[in-house]
Amino acid sequence: MTRTLSAGDAAVAAAPATLTPFTLLLGAKVADPSGATVGTVADIMLAAAPGQIVYVALSVGGIAGIGERLFAVPWGRFVVDPVGGTLAVDFSAAEFAGRDGFDKDNWPGAADPHLTPL
Repeated sequence: MTRTLSAGDAAVAAAPATLTPFTLLLGAKVADPSGATVGTVADIMLAAAPGQIVYVALSVGGIAGIGERLFAVPWGRFVVDPVGGTLAVDFSAAEFAGRDGFDKDNWPGAADPHLTPL
């Protein structure tokens, strides 16, 4: 069985992908809707088999790694500006008030279920 592409399918297939290198995002500041900094990207976790980003390890608080808390935020919560390499989220730092995050020596295998996209 063969499938014929519609004009819309062909246009999507021909459109170049907007690519952003991980290296541009590592250490990037993450802003909330008002432009205030929520945290910085500590790392990006990728599932090798499907080749998809599972979560961003977001560093919140602290100075030079001291007192920081790490949170496994689902990739779906982020908006990337591919030109500027900046990241934005749809929540503020208050989302993490009173929460512990995860231990830097024991990274989770999945995103925090409390931070799933709205």
